[in-house]
Amino acid sequence: MNEEELVKRAKNEVLAELFLRKQQRKKDYNRNVLSVRTNDELAAKIRDHCSKNKISTNQFFKTLLIKFFK
Repeated sequence: MNEEELVKRAKNEVLAELFLRKQQRKKDYNRNVLSVRTNDELAAKIRDHCSKNKISTNQFFKTLLIKFFK
């Protein structure tokens, strides 16, 4: 094998490894998307709570639901 063939082979092996890693850590988060409708006052309270506690609204609702269903 010459140097060019070795470089191509190494490139293909690295790309295959990267693709495999990507597939292994890929999660299907969009499978269960839920929506919440609320009034402006409650939405403001939720956003205020989330900003004070430095969490996302998604994390807020996840925690709320997990605690509710325990």
